Amino acid sequence: MRPVDEVAKIITETFVDWQVYSDAIPEEVIDDRHVTQVLLKEAESDVSGYGGNTFNMMNLGVDIQIFYSLDYDENMLLSEVILMKQLEDNRWRVGDSQAHYLDMSQTDNQQTIKNITVNKTVLVDEIG
Repeated sequence: MRPVDEVAKIITETFVDWQVYSDAIPEEVIDDRHVTQVLLKEAESDVSGYGGNTFNMMNLGVDIQIFYSLDYDENMLLSEVILMKQLEDNRWRVGDSQAHYLDMSQTDNQQTIKNITVNKTVLVDEIG
């Protein structure tokens, strides 16, 4: 399982109405601004924790980009706190949480976007 798959599972279990995509949002839904979409991309996959002449751990990272629906009527900050707490409960640490900004590629009805990066260190024995 890829790190983005693990994060996607956590997000979809926490927010069932959000559409979660790995690597790219499909062309046929990319312009749907009436649903909250989440784009996940691998940010890190590096070896660490050497011992016995080999590495024993991997550092994993996932970039999370949330495109809030124009119809989103929940508290965005509270939703993000809930998400980050769920990720932490699954050993993903928040490495970066950037300020909200508007999608400047849209001239009307600009979506609010939020970027979060999470990281996790796993033992090689835990993989597979």
